[in-house]
Amino acid sequence: MACKMMKIIPIFFILLATLLSSSYGNAVVSPLCGGRVFVENTIVIEAPVHENCHWDIQTQEDRILVITALSGNLKEAQEFLTIHDGSGKDSPILLVENQKTHERSRKDLPEAVYTTQSTAVIRFKKAPTSNLQLKIQKAVICPFNLGTESQCGRVIDDVSCYCATFTKRSQVSQRTYCYNHNMKLLSLETYEKEQAIHVAWGYEARFWTSLTDAIDEGTWYWESTDTALFPGYSNWCNRQPDDAGAFGGEDCMFTNYETNGCWNDGDCEKDEFDAICQAIP
Repeated sequence: MACKMMKIIPIFFILLATLLSSSYGNAVVSPLCGGRVFVENTIVIEAPVHENCHWDIQTQEDRILVITALSGNLKEAQEFLTIHDGSGKDSPILLVENQKTHERSRKDLPEAVYTTQSTAVIRFKKAPTSNLQLKIQKAVICPFNLGTESQCGRVIDDVSCYCATFTKRSQVSQRTYCYNHNMKLLSLETYEKEQAIHVAWGYEARFWTSLTDAIDEGTWYWESTDTALFPGYSNWCNRQPDDAGAFGGEDCMFTNYETNGCWNDGDCEKDEFDAICQAIP
C-alpha cells in the first residue's frame, strides 16, 4: 500500500504543476512565480506575490498579443513589471507611453501594449503592492493604412482591425483588395457593430460589404464569415433588396444608400463604391 502511495503522489504533483504552469483558452492563471502560457483567445494573469517571476506567453504564429490591466493601472504597473516583445533574451521592452494610436480607433479603449509578434515575456521585478490582474488577448496586426486613400483603426474592440479604402472599385475588386492585405470585406452581423462603423466613417461614403446572394438568389449570407443573414440583424432600406440593376441582377450589398445608413443591393461587377476591410482574430 505504501509503495502504491509513493507512486501516486509524484504523479499528482506532476499533473498539478502542468495545469498551473500552462493555460489554454479563457482562463485565470494563479499567482505562481511564472510559467508558460498559450493564449487561444483570452487569459487573465494575477500578479505573483514573489519577486523575480516571469511568464512566457505565446499565441498562434500569425497573430499578436495585446495586454491590458483588468484591475490597476497598466502604466503605473510598469514600476513592478516589464513586458518584452518576443521570447528572446534581448527582446525589447514595450511601454504604454510608446504605443501609437490609430486615427480611427475607438477613444474608450483601455490603455494597452501590443506586441509585434506572437510571443512575449512578462517579468515581475517585484510584487505589486496592490491587486493587479493582466488581461492578455490574441489580436490581429492592424496597419495604419493600406496605402493612399485609406484609414485603419481598432474600431470595434482592441483585438480586431478595420480599414476603409476610399478608392472606388467593384465589389469583386474590393474583395480581392482586402484579401491581398490579409483581410476580408466587412460583415455587419449586429446593430452595435454597424453603429461603431458609422462613428468611425460616417454616413456619406457608400461601402461595399461581403453580404451577397450571388450563389442562391434571395438567400443572403455574409461571405467573410460564412454565416446566413436570416434570422440575424439586417438594415435594408425601404423596398430593398430589389434586384433591379440597370445591367442585370444585383447580388451584393452596400451601406449608406440613404442618409440613415441603410442597405441596398448593387451589381457586384459594374457598380463601384468604397469599401471596408476587416481582420478578426
